[in-house]
Amino acid sequence: MSHDDAVPQTPEQLAAFMTGLAFEPPPEPQDEQALLDSLPAAGSSVMVVRSLRLPIELDQAVASAAQAAEVPKTAWIRQAIEMALAVQADDDQPISRAEALRALTLLRPARHVA
Repeated sequence: MSHDDAVPQTPEQLAAFMTGLAFEPPPEPQDEQALLDSLPAAGSSVMVVRSLRLPIELDQAVASAAQAAEVPKTAWIRQAIEMALAVQADDDQPISRAEALRALTLLRPARHVA
């Protein structure tokens, strides 16, 4: 059964659908407080679901990295986003890998003192 099968398509189907609706009475005062207490506290961390499309190769790389870090993929992605935002917040300017390698080749090796 597709989603469209559940949606009324004619006025008669809509009338039958509306007739079948039943509304619950509002909660009693003692139940209302319990419902309010079950909500997240103001200022608490509320998670938001985001959907994104990844090429299969990138998804596989994320899965491998998450497995190596022993965290779920969503946690790994969240940490990667947090790191990217931290770098951006520090007004850090990313450089290319080639520039980084060029800079590293100019460094002298550390001398070990016994």
